[in-house]
Amino acid sequence: MPAVSIVIPTYNCARWLPESLESVFAQTDPDHEVIVVDDGSTDDTADVLARYAGRLTVVRGDHGGLGAARNLGLGRASGEWIAFHDADDVAAPERLAWSRAFLRDHPDLNAVFGNGRHIPADDPASPNVIAERFVTATRNRTLTVADLFDGFPLYFQGALVPRAAFAAAGAFDPGYRVLTDLEYGYRLLPHLRAACVDHTMFHYRRHDANITRDLLRMRMEVARTLERLPGVAPGVVQAIGARRVRYCIARQYFRIGVVHLRRGERPDAADAFARAARLRPFHPRYRWMQLRAAE
Repeated sequence: MPAVSIVIPTYNCARWLPESLESVFAQTDPDHEVIVVDDGSTDDTADVLARYAGRLTVVRGDHGGLGAARNLGLGRASGEWIAFHDADDVAAPERLAWSRAFLRDHPDLNAVFGNGRHIPADDPASPNVIAERFVTATRNRTLTVADLFDGFPLYFQGALVPRAAFAAAGAFDPGYRVLTDLEYGYRLLPHLRAACVDHTMFHYRRHDANITRDLLRMRMEVARTLERLPGVAPGVVQAIGARRVRYCIARQYFRIGVVHLRRGERPDAADAFARAARLRPFHPRYRWMQLRAAE
């Protein structure tokens, strides 16, 4: 049984997939298996994967999004540890070796989330994907759900997590198409003793097909995630504070309303502003915008 299962969901990433796979095969720690989940690609992904026959396991499914693809990959994984990787990113060669050594040196921890660099990695101006303020705020302590609420970006492509923790947290929700990691993080972190380390584990590629480009859906999924917290992650709301959660949901609905209003979608805007106003009935701007959208 391999120590680590590297799970790579891919959807129409044939143009980046070879570089991504080569970075995985170049890992300095060889004790791993590679599982690629083809999420119903319609480009040349199958031809690319055929060139690597015998070096990886291919799982194919209908196009269901990142969460569904990860679930398929987890179902085939046999390693003690899970290392997700994105098909358009590039893994640092020592990602697995460094992470496993770090966890051996810190037996009080059972997971680690590393940083990444935007491509091109050799450009001094390329920023880290996790901002310095979050690295500083979480240094020398374990990550908590409050960190997610405060904006900490959970990048699974820089993480090493025990497979047992994914089993305890349950399946990824395929209904989330943008903020899959955020929603899952609220369920997963209570099962971990995880650290954030400012060490480059991957190189992040920005392009027009990045799912995080859909800002309206992002805000809608933030609101949905926070509204569902009491049911999917008991104790999380208490840890964060019910008032803070309520105010954040209201703020998301207000911003959703602004987007709809700019698009001329007045009924949707009015509904979003009304949701914000119900959560914060004495907020004058929320009430005013609700009336404006209804005109």
